[in-house]
Amino acid sequence: MKLWIAGLMLSTLCWAGPTVPSREISVIVTKEGYYPKSLTVFQGEKVKFYVTSTVEEPDCLLVQGHKVFLAANKGKIAEAEAVFDTAGEFSFYCPSSKHDGKITVIKKSEPRPVRGLAGQNDPAVWTPKEYE
Repeated sequence: MKLWIAGLMLSTLCWAGPTVPSREISVIVTKEGYYPKSLTVFQGEKVKFYVTSTVEEPDCLLVQGHKVFLAANKGKIAEAEAVFDTAGEFSFYCPSSKHDGKITVIKKSEPRPVRGLAGQNDPAVWTPKEYE
């Protein structure tokens, strides 16, 4: 029985695949607009938005190019997820209240090449003429 459970756990881990980095962001809608008004995420992250409002009038949050539409009502929390695969700036807004904000997606850095130890694989090492 223990062997079967261990095999099940191992197969679950093997099928899980690589994990996607994630971030949770809360946005509050006020009379003045969104708080925070500007957000920063990294390329490739899955972002989970939580939106609520402090005003009685219904409001919303739409994210440009990411199929996110959330109703913001006082006392209720709406949530949605989006993956930001491309770097750049995206706006979020509500057409009825004219509130707007900005999401900046920072480009994923390229992995740096691994450097060897000093003196290894040096193409040419300078030596004084007296030693040649």
